Amino acid sequence: MDLTWLSISGVLIGILVFAFKVSLGCGLASLNRREVLSIASGYLIIALLMGTAIEMIPESALAATLTAGVAVHFAVALMLLVLGVMTARDWNCRHHDISRKTFWALSMPCPACLAASFISCSFLAGMVGIDPWKIGALVGLLFFICIAIFSTALRKIKGTPSSLGNAMILLGLFYILSILLIPAYFNSQKLSFLSETPPLVEIGLSYLAILSLMSLGFLGRRWGVFS
Repeated sequence: MDLTWLSISGVLIGILVFAFKVSLGCGLASLNRREVLSIASGYLIIALLMGTAIEMIPESALAATLTAGVAVHFAVALMLLVLGVMTARDWNCRHHDISRKTFWALSMPCPACLAASFISCSFLAGMVGIDPWKIGALVGLLFFICIAIFSTALRKIKGTPSSLGNAMILLGLFYILSILLIPAYFNSQKLSFLSETPPLVEIGLSYLAILSLMSLGFLGRRWGVFS
């Protein structure tokens, strides 16, 4: 029973984080209520289709998607950085609002995240003995409600397009850091009993990552990304 509740809480937390990411794009881009509900309805439909197709999609296809997760996250991170810089710079330098053309980078469904949610729902359906399509419907309904609530709350903040651009940049940097740090952490756990001295290559990559982030901050300030 403890494992069941742990799995349920993990799925719920993942949905909340995913819904908040989607809502950042919708809320900070000041989409109207109809547009937000359309995006939320899209996630409801996707989740329902996922639940219906859980038993039809082979595990090899899901495994391949998760294996490509690092490459997908890196591509998404680069896209967030580029579009975030464009959004913030256009507003700070020219007061030109392009947030409605770039918000989709935050609001679009990530294939790797969808695959992870897909597998979690499949595992959960097997544990609790509920039909997969019902799990998909519940997940989709939760997505719909969370996106609608979070987007409404963020829209009341009335941030500028620069706020959206900065959020995209920070999330892109977070994606890059997670790609660098999480594998390094697991490798260090595996090799900790072999050697107390970290390899020079890993040290070099760590310093390179830090210098790259510092350079991005300096260039962003110089280009007018951060006002």
